[in-house]
Amino acid sequence: MDTYPHPKGALKSGPGVASAGRIYDYFLNGRHHTPADEEAARKLQEKVPELHYMAQANRIFLQRAAAVMARAGVDQFIDLGSGIPTAWNTHEVVQVVHPEAHVVYVDNDPVVLDMSRDMLRRGGEKNVVYVDADIADPDSVLADPEVRRLIDFSRPVGYLHVAIWHFVDPERDPWSLLRRYLDAVPSGSYLALSHVTADGQRADKIERFNEVYRNVTARLNFRTFEEIDRFFDGWEYLPPHEDAPPGLSYVDVWGSKNPAEADPSHTWIPAGVARKP
Repeated sequence: MDTYPHPKGALKSGPGVASAGRIYDYFLNGRHHTPADEEAARKLQEKVPELHYMAQANRIFLQRAAAVMARAGVDQFIDLGSGIPTAWNTHEVVQVVHPEAHVVYVDNDPVVLDMSRDMLRRGGEKNVVYVDADIADPDSVLADPEVRRLIDFSRPVGYLHVAIWHFVDPERDPWSLLRRYLDAVPSGSYLALSHVTADGQRADKIERFNEVYRNVTARLNFRTFEEIDRFFDGWEYLPPHEDAPPGLSYVDVWGSKNPAEADPSHTWIPAGVARKP
């Protein structure tokens, strides 16, 4: 659950304003958040106690999906709305398979960017960059010089669109925006996407969730399972786990060795991985 444009277009960020990306860091037991982020996170967890579990499950989904793409031969990745790098981040996962893998992280929270670039610089990462860009402006992201330097768009690309599009309002047509990313990559590319849903949740709990996020960097847009499925139109789903048919699942089910033990009612987050035919 990362950071995106404020609904009115201006970036609402800084150490005195809670940031969705830094709240996510808090729920991942990270150290790169401010008192304002911690206060907002605590309020969120009071209203939606399963939120810590949701964040952890969402993170594990990203790691599992990135690993599957890397094992399928993909060695270049774009992680949109990536937030602050924490332990076992995208580049660490995929470089286990491809030590020279290229990874571009994209975010537009200045605090997240400063922290992340400093961490990558101290880590000596030469094939990993952080790009300051709005994920809802695909043309600027795809044309960014650092993106063009590290990503060869004539070869398959792995996209990580994890818990980002629910921060983009329906008036901006997130399906069309996503399609511009997908159209830029060749056959054999992969998309991993997760998105919060209100399906199966109580109205009062949804309202409590929204209440806290009104004071964060961007409001949440809950979408139905069917609306989330539309993001994958034209691409071929991978099975979410062994013996399952290809399709959309949930973050704590996808890639699990024990899917029967997962409880999607605690996650609110459908997820899937698909390949471009």
